[in-house]
Amino acid sequence: MDDSKSGIDRRQFLGGAALTASMLAVSARSAAATGAASPSGAWAAPLRDVEGKVAFITGASSGIGLGQAHVFHSAGMKVAIGYIRDDQREEAAQGFTRDLDRLHWIKADVTNRDQMKAAADDVERKFGKVHLVSANAGVGMGASVANATYNDYDWCLSVNQTGVFNTLREFLPLLRKHGEGAHFVATSSMNGLLPVTNGNAGIYTMTKFGVLGMIEALRAELDATGEPIGASAFCPGFVTTKIGEVDLNRTGKFAGTKTEGARAPNAANAPRRAPGAPFIGMDPIEAGERVLRAVRNNELYIISHVEFAPGIQERNEAIMASVHPETPPADRVAVEVVNLRNPLYPAERDRQLARRKGRKA
Repeated sequence: MDDSKSGIDRRQFLGGAALTASMLAVSARSAAATGAASPSGAWAAPLRDVEGKVAFITGASSGIGLGQAHVFHSAGMKVAIGYIRDDQREEAAQGFTRDLDRLHWIKADVTNRDQMKAAADDVERKFGKVHLVSANAGVGMGASVANATYNDYDWCLSVNQTGVFNTLREFLPLLRKHGEGAHFVATSSMNGLLPVTNGNAGIYTMTKFGVLGMIEALRAELDATGEPIGASAFCPGFVTTKIGEVDLNRTGKFAGTKTEGARAPNAANAPRRAPGAPFIGMDPIEAGERVLRAVRNNELYIISHVEFAPGIQERNEAIMASVHPETPPADRVAVEVVNLRNPLYPAERDRQLARRKGRKA
């Protein structure tokens, strides 16, 4: 990389990296002194064998959720499909032609906690033990942070972030119940790592960042207790879905309302497809296959679209370049030891690197 083009002073960046290495060494010694345990669960794959197991997917009557339903079903799983729109359910049902006894449709609004509790009871009553839950339901919204209204914010947050927690809250006890190995997946987005360049979709981006943080926290908690439950955040790029039909999916107090906030002022300058050109996104089946593979390997991050790698790297470099070269006081470091390093990250890094080299992690 040409430093003159990147705008980052190489010496300052390396100085910050050296400081970080020093701080990591201090925190490692402090962690050892406090007897911090290594996350043994981070290396396990609790749900490598899925045949005959039970899965529940929210928002699965179209798009990514439906793709997962087909993939899970083809892998021999019993699949409970959560949905809210009858028209989508009828269309989606036509795509399944065999082993229909391993399918179950549940109309449930992820923003409604009573309905999610009823959904959990329904899945258990129908199929018994629950092994895999995919909190996939989400809505796209073009409102920017600066121009969104309260209604925009409340609706997007209630589905994309609170809906994931509602699903987790009701289904995690079922995943824990049998002790056979289980997994929880939540659909974040590449916008959970990288905001849109033109500043558009800010409210959506905020909710997806929240989902990513929720899964990282959950995974750290599960690893610390050694429970046989994995957790993954799915961060896809463009997939051929109907996520843009946000206003058709509004329920409860939001039913009948529309997105009110304006897009970012410069959104009109964003690159656009030529009129009539097809939307080229990943096929939902392929996206579902990426999810199942990650579940079997207990991958923390499911990055299905490799073309975003440079952007992810630049974001991480920008954060590191903001760490100024100064020595922190030792007493402060001692107090902050539980936050200085999370063993979740080096464990996941090492496992992924091992898998790339062909070694079983």
